[in-house]
Amino acid sequence: MIGALLTHAAVNAFNNYFDYRSKIDAQTVKTPFSGGVDVLVNKQMTPTSALAVCIACILGAALIGVYFLARMFIVLIPLIIFGAVAIVLYTPIIARIHGLSEIVAGAGFGLMGVGTYATQTARIDAASWFICVPITILVAMLLFLNEFPDADIDKTAGRHHVVILLGRRRSAWVYVACLAGTYASIAIGVMVRAAPLTVLISLATIPLAFKAGRITLANYDRTPNLIPAMGANVLTILFTILLIAAGFGVGVFL
Repeated sequence: MIGALLTHAAVNAFNNYFDYRSKIDAQTVKTPFSGGVDVLVNKQMTPTSALAVCIACILGAALIGVYFLARMFIVLIPLIIFGAVAIVLYTPIIARIHGLSEIVAGAGFGLMGVGTYATQTARIDAASWFICVPITILVAMLLFLNEFPDADIDKTAGRHHVVILLGRRRSAWVYVACLAGTYASIAIGVMVRAAPLTVLISLATIPLAFKAGRITLANYDRTPNLIPAMGANVLTILFTILLIAAGFGVGVFL
C-alpha cells in the first residue's frame, strides 16, 4: 500500500513539475477536478524542492519494489519496469504520443491491482487480469473526462490525448462507451469464473455512471455544466473499485 501511494505521489509530482516548466498550470482554468495545482505557480514551493519530492517518492517506491522482487522476481519485474517508465516519462514524452496518455495512466493503476494480487497469492492468473481490466478503464476515464476543460491549453503544450484527437463531441461518446465497457468486463469476468459472483455488487454504481454519461453528452463543451459529471465520474470510479475489492473479500468466505 505504501509503495502504491509513493508511486502515485511520484507521478503526480513529476506531472506538476513538468507542467510548471511548460507553463500549462499558469494558463488552465481550474475546476475542482482538473486544471492542475498552483503550488509552484504561486511560489509556495520551489521547482527544485518539487523535483526533490519526486525523486524521494520514486526512490521510496523503488526500495519497496526491490523487497518484493527479492521474493517473487519473475512475476513482478514486468510490472515494476512499466511503472518506472510510466512515472518518469509520462508528462515529458508519453502525453505527447497520440492517444497513449489515457491508456498508460489507466494501465498503471490496473497493473497495481495485478501486483497487489500477486503479492497476496505469489502468482498472476485469470483473476488478476480480471482485476486489471475494469480498473484500467475506470482510471483512464478519470483522466479522460478531466481533459475536456483543458484540451485547448494542452494542445498548445504539444500534448496529443484523445480529447484533442477526436474533439469533445466524439470524445463524449467514447467516454460513455468506456463506462459501458467497464460494467461489461465485470459481468464477463464473473461469467468466465475469473471473479466470484459477489463482485457483481460493483454494478451498484451504474446509476452514478449513467448520470456522469448523460451530463457529459449534454455538456461536453460547457465546462461549468460539466463539473457535476466530473464529480459523478470520480464517485463512480472510487466506489466501483472499492466494491470490486469488497466482492473479492466476501467471495473468499462463500
